[in-house]
Amino acid sequence: MADKRENIGIVSLPEYTHVDPDFVVSGLCELGDSFFDQIGVPHRHDFYTIYWIKSGKLLHTIDAVTHEVENNTLFFIAPGQVHNLQATERIEGYMIAFRDAFMCLKDQSQISGINSGLFFNNQFSSVIHLNNNQESDIEAIVHLMMKELTFREPEYEMALHGLLRYFLVLASRIKGETLAISPEQHAMHNSSIFLKFKNLIEEKYQELKTVSDYARLLHIKPVLLNEISKQLSGITAGEHIRNRVILEAQRYLYNTDLTAKEIAYKLGFDDPHYFSRFFKKYTNQSPSEFKEAARTSIGPSA
Repeated sequence: MADKRENIGIVSLPEYTHVDPDFVVSGLCELGDSFFDQIGVPHRHDFYTIYWIKSGKLLHTIDAVTHEVENNTLFFIAPGQVHNLQATERIEGYMIAFRDAFMCLKDQSQISGINSGLFFNNQFSSVIHLNNNQESDIEAIVHLMMKELTFREPEYEMALHGLLRYFLVLASRIKGETLAISPEQHAMHNSSIFLKFKNLIEEKYQELKTVSDYARLLHIKPVLLNEISKQLSGITAGEHIRNRVILEAQRYLYNTDLTAKEIAYKLGFDDPHYFSRFFKKYTNQSPSEFKEAARTSIGPSA
């Protein structure tokens, strides 16, 4: 009998590099065993990851949605997402990876730039297919990144910052999104509150489940937190909290052999029956129905 899968492994950026602990750009084939040992194994990263699959075929499962991937596809993976690469033929491409610290992702002043829908959206992932012209532009940026990392000339980190920002702007344009934000979002006070709220959810969703809990930590009233959330994201603060809990439940259901009862306790529910009702209310499936359906489905091809 196979060992029961109870946890989802976490991979750190230093495992892929001995050069720079905060930023990596590399051909997939050059990543070595630290990358290829993860093929076929569901895992999380504690850093932001962009995969560019230039050629080859693979199945890429991101949080229980499986994509059939062919040539010239970009993937954007946020920290904590569970993903699994399963190559069906030899793949070639690149990985760009960076930590929060590299782009100051938690800095209030950066919210209108890097925190775009590429990493943070209702689908929790972005998959973009490139045409030939777009491929040329992306390849030029990637090669410049690699050049800066190789030669490390004066102010190379500043150059890498600029190149990564340009890469993300270009990818957002290709996806058909805009990084421009409404006048209301330029109110940095509200933007910083919302970003702090999202970071708090990541830290505390297992123990705190209500808007009031988070509003208290942010020293504002729950009604204001909901207003800010609606203004900046289109959904309420309560929906953000609930979506995060459900997402984690789906990750465990899809990627481990834990029972619904075990998952309930992991996610801070005292009553497993309440957890099952909660899950079904917002997904229209029981935990067991989700597990069965997710493992037999494949998402739209990129």
